[in-house]
Amino acid sequence: MNEKNNIKLVITDLDDTIWDWLDMWYNSFSVFLKRISELFDIDEKELIKDFKYIHQKYHSSESSFIYNELKSLSIEQKDMIKTKVLPNTNKTILHEYYSLKKNTLHTYEGTIDFLMYLKERGVTVVGFTESNSFFAKYRIKHLNLDGLIDRIYAPKDFELPAEFTRYYDEGYWEPILTKFALLPERTMKPNPKILNKIISDYGIDKCNVIYIGDKLDRDVFMANQAGVISIYAKYGNSIDKKEYDLLRDVTHWTDEDVKREIRFKSLQKDTNPSYTVQESLIELIDKFNFIKTNGQ
Repeated sequence: MNEKNNIKLVITDLDDTIWDWLDMWYNSFSVFLKRISELFDIDEKELIKDFKYIHQKYHSSESSFIYNELKSLSIEQKDMIKTKVLPNTNKTILHEYYSLKKNTLHTYEGTIDFLMYLKERGVTVVGFTESNSFFAKYRIKHLNLDGLIDRIYAPKDFELPAEFTRYYDEGYWEPILTKFALLPERTMKPNPKILNKIISDYGIDKCNVIYIGDKLDRDVFMANQAGVISIYAKYGNSIDKKEYDLLRDVTHWTDEDVKREIRFKSLQKDTNPSYTVQESLIELIDKFNFIKTNGQ
């Protein structure tokens, strides 16, 4: 029997690895899109182009709430998105959108148990995400993950338009225990340089580090390039679903980003993870010895 590696530092992707981001995004945005299309009799294809413009401007597929910049709507129609109460829902279109984002977000089965297992053993857990820090903070608080992940490396937030109305005070979603290290705007994976910087920050030998992610061409490729144990979270890779098709249609990626993605995807067939998790992160408990991170 092969001897198990001692793991002191777990670095993990967040979206579609810890929580099901794509399911949440689709079940909120697709309804938002449909409501606007039906209420104002506007072709969805036209709205999709409009939203894509906004997403690219703010470099995020979650900037749909900046609907005031939709070119296909009049000022009056934009106002109705936040004022007109929908029949049978008792909510405005905007309120429904926010509610769906909140209520359809969930962690994958076994994720909380796995993170608690690591916490009990004193293992340091670090997140590394492409999502803006605000969204990561919101999800950490909403999903009761505050403290289960010690630190998150995330790009700093994009600048909101001056006329945007906040529904919560700034700092409302700031975690208490989970700390944040801000990366440059539009940080994208694979980025082995940042991954190596994270490992260096904790001073852990690479043989005692694992990196977990759901994308072969970004997460696993990056971990392999950095020389750490790569874990492929296969359960989170949903690129063949209808949800991903809509995401592609309204992507915030520029043409150059798309070319970059195609280039890295061509490497996918030759990218092999150290281990593959089929259904739950709990599977990793039998693969490694998770031990206390000394001095952390």
